Amino acid sequence: MLFWVIAAILTLGASLAVLLPLAGGSKGGSASSDHDLEVYRDQLSELDLDVARGLIQPAEAEEARAE
Repeated sequence: MLFWVIAAILTLGASLAVLLPLAGGSKGGSASSDHDLEVYRDQLSELDLDVARGLIQPAEAEEARAE
């Protein structure tokens, strides 16, 4: 009998450990996308700086922007 009680407690604990993060949903999704946009804009400004410094050709910068 003691075995089944311990097994049930362990099963419940494992189930909670898996299901609680899944039930939380996507928190901070907009903050993540805002960060992604900030990184993308920073990459575009770095391309402009690289062209101004002569490190890459304008055609290469356009190809990088298209990616």
